[in-house]
Amino acid sequence: MRFIVADWGTTRFRGYLIENETIIDQVSSQEGVSALEAGQHRDVFMRQCGRWLEAEPGAPVLLVGMVGSREGWVMAPYATCPAGPAELAAAMIPVDLGNGRKAHIVPGLYGEPSPGASDVMRGEETLVLGAGVENGLICSAGTHPKWIEMQDGCVRRFATFMTGEMYALLREHSMIGRPATEPEDPAGFDLGLDAAERNSGRNGAARAGLLHLLFGARAAVVSGRMATNLLAPYLSGLLTGDEINGALSQFGRPESVTILAEEARAGLYVHALACHGIKAEIRSPQQALIAGLARIVRHHSQG
Repeated sequence: MRFIVADWGTTRFRGYLIENETIIDQVSSQEGVSALEAGQHRDVFMRQCGRWLEAEPGAPVLLVGMVGSREGWVMAPYATCPAGPAELAAAMIPVDLGNGRKAHIVPGLYGEPSPGASDVMRGEETLVLGAGVENGLICSAGTHPKWIEMQDGCVRRFATFMTGEMYALLREHSMIGRPATEPEDPAGFDLGLDAAERNSGRNGAARAGLLHLLFGARAAVVSGRMATNLLAPYLSGLLTGDEINGALSQFGRPESVTILAEEARAGLYVHALACHGIKAEIRSPQQALIAGLARIVRHHSQG
C-alpha cells in the first residue's frame, strides 16, 4: 500500500511518499506552520507533493504535527487517552485538496497524567504507535520531552517536560547560563545528574528544589567553585535528571525505557537512565513515525 505523508512542524515541512513502511521519495522545506498565513497551507502542500498526488491517484494522504494546531491548516480537536491507531484514525479531520481529493489530519492527543493535570501532544502520538512497544514506557526526547505509558498497544497516559526549552532559556536569556564557555567539558553533565539525584528525595534526603539548584549553579561559577566550561553540561544534566525523577515518580521504575531520538540526544538519556539501573533502547524517530502512520492508514482504510 502506498500513501503520502506531510510531517508539518512549527519550522519545517517534510513530505514522504511511502510504500508500506519504506520511503520511496521525500521532500523538505522551511515552510513550517509558523511561516505561513491562513489559507497558504494547501498551496504549499500542492507545490511540494502535487506530483505524488498525480502519480498515485488512490493513495491516502495524511498530515501530522502542528498542521492541526490553531496556527495550522485546520484546527484538529485532540483525541483523548487511552487511544491507539483505530481511535486516531476515527478522529482524523479531512481537508480539501481539490479535484475530489482529501487529506486527513491526525488529531494529536489530550491526557490527564495525574488528577487535575492536563497535557497534550501533536505528532508524538504517531511516533509512539510505531515504536514497537505494546506495553511499556517510551521517552520521546526533544525540546519538550514526553514520557508515554503504553498499554495493549494504546497510549494510556503521558507527561510532558519543559527540559529543552528551559535549557535554551537559561543558556540564552538568563544570568545563570550566560557565563558558560566552550569547549564544553562533558563531565558537567554527570555533576548535574548527581545534583538532581540528591534533590530527588530518595533515601530520605531533604529536597532543596530545582529553582534553588539552578541559582546554585551561578553561585558555584561566580565563587570559582565550578569552571565555566562545565556550566552548560551541568545545566543539561540537572534538568535531564530532574525530568527523569519526575517521570519515574509518575510512572514507576521500569526495567527498560524506549528512547525516541537521534543518537546524540538519545545517548544522554541512555547514560542518565543507566545511573538509575534502567536499561534503554533507542529507536529512530523517522522510522517510528512512518510505522505509526502506516498503522493509522490501515485502520482508516478499513473504516
